[in-house]
Amino acid sequence: MDKFRMEAYDSSSIYKERMKAYHDRMISPRELTLGDVVLLHNSRLSLFPGKLRSKWTGPYMIKKIYDSGTVELLAPDGQLFQANGHRVKKYYSSDKIVEEEVDLEKPPKE
Repeated sequence: MDKFRMEAYDSSSIYKERMKAYHDRMISPRELTLGDVVLLHNSRLSLFPGKLRSKWTGPYMIKKIYDSGTVELLAPDGQLFQANGHRVKKYYSSDKIVEEEVDLEKPPKE
């Protein structure tokens, strides 16, 4: 019985190691630079949950990045405040995307 128990333990630890390696491979590093527009995670929302309520507020602009990972954010009303760098993510706005007009009669440029 102990032999089967050890085999099950070994196979589960191998499975956990493989899943951890896969998970670590899928994580992309977060690179924030000055002037980036970001969203801030609202952690207080868990007190008053709502299915359709967004957990992200913003957008805010990054004014300064500290070595400790703290970022200084500029709100749209001009107020500066600091937040943990783990609580922000880049904001991609459709307003900044420039769409090219495509002429279907001409072949695409290569």
